Amino acid sequence: MSDSRHSQFSKIRPLFRVPRTGETLRFSTSRLLSIVSPSAPGFVRILVIVNLFPPLHAGTFEFRCEAVTALLQKRGHEIHVLTSKYGLNTEQRDPEIARRLILNGRYEQPLVTGFGDLKQIEEHNNDVVRETIQSYQPELIYVWSLQGISKSIVFTLRNTKIPTVYDVADDWILHGLREDPWLRWWNRPKAPVFGGIWRSMLELTRQRDKINARIPTQLTKGYDRVPEVYGDPINLEIADSVQPGSIGAFHFDRLYFCSQALKEETDNAGFRVAHAEVIYPGIPTEKFWTEPRPVVATPKKFLIVSRLTSKSGVMTALQAVKLARENNVPANLSVYGRGESEQMAQMRSYVIQHSLPVEFLAVSNQQKDLAQIYRQHDAFIYCAEWDEPFAVTPLEAMASGIPVIAAGSGGVRELLRSGENGWV
Repeated sequence: MSDSRHSQFSKIRPLFRVPRTGETLRFSTSRLLSIVSPSAPGFVRILVIVNLFPPLHAGTFEFRCEAVTALLQKRGHEIHVLTSKYGLNTEQRDPEIARRLILNGRYEQPLVTGFGDLKQIEEHNNDVVRETIQSYQPELIYVWSLQGISKSIVFTLRNTKIPTVYDVADDWILHGLREDPWLRWWNRPKAPVFGGIWRSMLELTRQRDKINARIPTQLTKGYDRVPEVYGDPINLEIADSVQPGSIGAFHFDRLYFCSQALKEETDNAGFRVAHAEVIYPGIPTEKFWTEPRPVVATPKKFLIVSRLTSKSGVMTALQAVKLARENNVPANLSVYGRGESEQMAQMRSYVIQHSLPVEFLAVSNQQKDLAQIYRQHDAFIYCAEWDEPFAVTPLEAMASGIPVIAAGSGGVRELLRSGENGWV
């Protein structure tokens, strides 16, 4: 590494102001309640619906829902969580959390598309939602990620007339609605021959109306086909003909996004979200906060915290370590994360093949141990090779007092300013 690059690196300090003692998370919950019911006095009974909830989090590093619900409880609000039974053979029902929803096509679960089996999943999930609402009587429904969960429950929730707010921190609206097998079966313009005939029979005999009463297939009559969402083939690159905010088949009265980038992408895809706010995710600063580490002339110990997938950029980072060693630049890399077994095996094989100074860390308790892991390194690398809506790991690293080197992709561009609080 040249002297000029040493000098440039030494100027990069974690200057981004990270509020102390959970201030950012508390700010987010205040905004949440003001969005939903700004005039409601006292405490609120809240039903939280989310696809995964710790400790069964599938290696997603998503602890934000748990942190926010804990803060809401600390403020006196009554919370009940409804989530999937991921990692369990049977349903689990506790006073504060019920693990009952069935995942489909995500987190190691096979994708079910056949009408009969799909109908059973949809029927179960919608019945569970209605049953939970009936027994718990929430004053507010707070929906987090629905990746892998029946999107038809969006219509069920709307029909309850209970104020509902959506936290959007991934692409479950942008892409998840398009890929939902139940809504797609009913609303694509062209269906396979047998499926098309069966669908037409159900509609001509008004069986679709009866099914709608228990398992919604549409927002309201008149949206029998939604070609701008369910046109064939599935096209994740939004058609030029779809105008921002032009899709009326889905209504979200109250929602907020984790970044401006995700909000704009969803709006440009045609969904009506222009009214949404942007509330950046916070971190529990009482865990991560420390004074910045003294600047080292030659940073040697680098850290990556990421779910290990083909788009995580970790393989690119390993190649960079190899290149650095070939040029006599001392660089050690620690990687913390888990993910796709094939991808992890490929990464480990590459490290062994080239004898790289790379360690794959096993942290027994992420929320407890990760803050100390950050502080044991000279710099943090964020290397995602996709437009991640918003990454909290760079924020955690800065709060832990180490500088951030990042790829300029996704929502992280709204956080980092190259040369000021990071190196982009």
